[in-house]
Amino acid sequence: MSWSLFRWTWLLEAPLYVGTSPAGSLNRCRLYLTARAFWGAVTADLAQRQAGAFPEYESLGRILQERARFTYFYPAEPDGKSWRVWLPRFETSKGLVWRREDNTANRKDIDERTMRMRLLGTRPSTAIDPSSDTAAEGSLRETECMNTCWRERDGNSGGAVALSGYVFLRQDAPGLDAVQNIAAGGDTRYGLGRLRRIEWTPVSDVFRCVTRLADTEPSVESKFLLAHAQGETVPAGLRGQREALAGWDYGKPGVQRIAGSLWAPGSMVDTVLPWTISPTGLWQAKPPSE
Repeated sequence: MSWSLFRWTWLLEAPLYVGTSPAGSLNRCRLYLTARAFWGAVTADLAQRQAGAFPEYESLGRILQERARFTYFYPAEPDGKSWRVWLPRFETSKGLVWRREDNTANRKDIDERTMRMRLLGTRPSTAIDPSSDTAAEGSLRETECMNTCWRERDGNSGGAVALSGYVFLRQDAPGLDAVQNIAAGGDTRYGLGRLRRIEWTPVSDVFRCVTRLADTEPSVESKFLLAHAQGETVPAGLRGQREALAGWDYGKPGVQRIAGSLWAPGSMVDTVLPWTISPTGLWQAKPPSE
């Protein structure tokens, strides 16, 4: 069964927190929204709009994983005509850098530190000791979040921040075209992560990469990973960063390890390879025989 492909762009209407490993008292934030976090936000919106005494989060989430595939969503800035996305890529001599999808010879890549400076801000927080109504000892923290506006090099606010990515849909997928507003990432109960859809466009490729829609699982041909890839499926010669993913798992207490030994977005190989997209949004190297 073939897939339909759409480009989705979402405007940040509140700071967005997508957690990664902390650094001391700093809760660090990723520079992108993972497919799993986006799937959770869309599932919550669809379930809460259904009639019934209690939203069917689990069953609807499973249906969505069977009938839709999501890419990761990356930060985008306006150029007066459209939204241009910044994508990670590993360069052997420079490490991880970010390049805009409409890259020209006049626009240079920016390093990870510069990208975080342009995109992120911090929010202080603490826990209150109920016995004294004062800050609990050792609880003072800062949380990085994606800002709603880009920060220019001079420190002033720039254009609005959006997140752009793609969704593959089967014909019998739930009505995702009706989803207009979602709350994604962490601390949504405190007002973070509000996103409003501003673009829903039928397309034929993913970030200008050749995309196959007629197979059982959709695939993207790329030298650079644009999502986490499972370690056991990648070919030899892949270069970049590796990490484990953690998050909340339905019905289990505390934070769970979702997957380990993953290659992070931006990791690269020397030649263009086809990658299939799993129901959880992870990329897998397509076997040569397929």
